[in-house]
Amino acid sequence: MTTKPRDRRPVNPPTPNDVFPSTQYTLIDRLLQDGDEGRLKAAGHVMSVYLEPLRVYYLGSSFRSLGEGEDLVQGFFADRLSRQGFLDEWLMGNRQLRYWLITAFRHYLFEHIRQVKRHRGSEMPESAVLTDDCPAAEDEFHRSVAVGIVRQAMELAEKECIEAGLGEHWRVFVRHHIDGRSYEELQSEFGLDEKRFKVMSRTAGNKFKASLRDLIRWRGASEEDVDIEIRNLMEIIES
Repeated sequence: MTTKPRDRRPVNPPTPNDVFPSTQYTLIDRLLQDGDEGRLKAAGHVMSVYLEPLRVYYLGSSFRSLGEGEDLVQGFFADRLSRQGFLDEWLMGNRQLRYWLITAFRHYLFEHIRQVKRHRGSEMPESAVLTDDCPAAEDEFHRSVAVGIVRQAMELAEKECIEAGLGEHWRVFVRHHIDGRSYEELQSEFGLDEKRFKVMSRTAGNKFKASLRDLIRWRGASEEDVDIEIRNLMEIIES
């Protein structure tokens, strides 16, 4: 497969309207069809979502002695995301992006180690098998991803509620489910009865759940697959 020369220009994250038009899968798919500019926006989206989780993984892994974590993550993005077929290959598969990226990042780190050894004049033997047995670091990566996805779903749902004139519904949902305030405690704040609070909170909560499902959906995923992934993400956050 032929590839275009790598574009080393800085990649700026896309605007919120670019980032969240539908699902993560359809967003990246649409952007990749929009030429070089769309490819840069797709790369920017991936970087904005996964830079911190990959940095967290690196700092907890056995690779952490290689150098500054953020520098290596940025190097990984510059190398892989500039390859025309990198994200296209993910789109053709049936795998969540978080697993695709963590695997690719480890491969990049292995390559970096070999390059360092060659530079120092000590070629790595072919028989040497590089492994990274740091399950705790990978757990932290997935937790960071999960927290980021939930945060994005919250932002999406809030935006949708406000645009639909349901800003108060969203505030009720946040005060009850995020801040942990009971409906009785909120009566003085909002001046509404418990029945109305429950309806408003459920309406906003449904928008949050829909946004969350959209963000994590991937090619070939069934509704049951998405349900399982949501449960996995919630368990990761709570662990």
